[in-house]
Amino acid sequence: MSTRYAESNEESSKELFNKRAYYRGQVKQVNNLSNIVDFNYGEKFWYGRVNQFWMPIRFKNGQFLKLKNFNKTINRTEGISGVNFVVDAFNAMATQFKKCAMAGKISSNQSFLSELTVFKGYEDPLRKYSEFLDFQNAALSRTFNNDGIKFEYFHEFVDALLLKLTKVVGAYPYTMPAYVKSKFCPITCSGLAIEIADLDPANDQEKISEFINNVNWDFYVNTCNDYGFMVDKFIPWRIVADIGAQQLLDNYARPYMISTTGAVIGLGYDLTHITYYRKFKFYLLNLYNRLKLRNYMVSEACPSGATITKIVTPVNYSIQKLTADYDEEYFLKLYFKIRFMEEQSHFEVHEQERLVDDTLELYQSGGLARALYDFERILNKPFDYRGSLSYYVKHMEARRAAGEF
Repeated sequence: MSTRYAESNEESSKELFNKRAYYRGQVKQVNNLSNIVDFNYGEKFWYGRVNQFWMPIRFKNGQFLKLKNFNKTINRTEGISGVNFVVDAFNAMATQFKKCAMAGKISSNQSFLSELTVFKGYEDPLRKYSEFLDFQNAALSRTFNNDGIKFEYFHEFVDALLLKLTKVVGAYPYTMPAYVKSKFCPITCSGLAIEIADLDPANDQEKISEFINNVNWDFYVNTCNDYGFMVDKFIPWRIVADIGAQQLLDNYARPYMISTTGAVIGLGYDLTHITYYRKFKFYLLNLYNRLKLRNYMVSEACPSGATITKIVTPVNYSIQKLTADYDEEYFLKLYFKIRFMEEQSHFEVHEQERLVDDTLELYQSGGLARALYDFERILNKPFDYRGSLSYYVKHMEARRAAGEF
């Protein structure tokens, strides 16, 4: 075991704290560049996964920005992709590495920093969320079973579900918008991140030997900066496209008709809640069907004092019956409750109630998409609640009229 650097997460908390701190001090900036970035700190934690209003987003294949595979010669496995201009920039950087290694300008026999190879690129957040939701639902299934929870109707299931989520959802998100902002959603879901090694992120000793103290380290950091990439301080084989870097926008995004950071976000990404809410009822119905019993027995007291036992068969819902029995406002209120829990909202109870009421009014007058957008915009803002949704809507309309967006 290394006395200076952590080699796994199995060491004691005190040892890990001291060793991680020592590692942090060894990761020096190169030539006063600022592209070695701690993606666990501050707003960088959500990089590529929220927009300028802190609302969760996901990459979409649009008219200009699409997923593109990396060159076959630098792919560890087939089919690794990223956002097209990011892939172009990396392909060009990999070519530069190869030329410099052949010319003897850098060491040519390093495992990862002589010729660049892509080990990981874009990961589909929908697929990652689906896997995470399976994990969540399996845990809920065990809890419902262990606690003997039974229900006959959908709303009884919902009441029991909310009680369980209240206890865990702050740490383990349930909806996709919360998942995208959580530690469980990797930055590779943004399409902006690339990993050039398959090492263990918990092994600081390997980070030091293979990267930080590598003879090609300075060249690596400098070249990443030249091509518009940031280097992850704690996973140095992970590089992330800096969509604010002018050289990246000018040289690689502009051919796709993209020239600003705002255009990258606006044209390349969708708001996560739009896709998620369309499937919200289906997710809940699937969980209802997973947790409901075929039938169960209940005892009831008769007026005569006798006790009778009857068999209860939970209702079988199709999506059509579910939406007929429970209107859209029911599901909106349920969505809002869960989202308030997940964000560990700083809103007081009366503020939450007022926001829900205002959002439901907006749903009636402006439609579902508008109501969800403005709710998420308020919920995700990282500053204090300043008033009702009506105040916020007026503020938004003023900004729209001024041409701010």
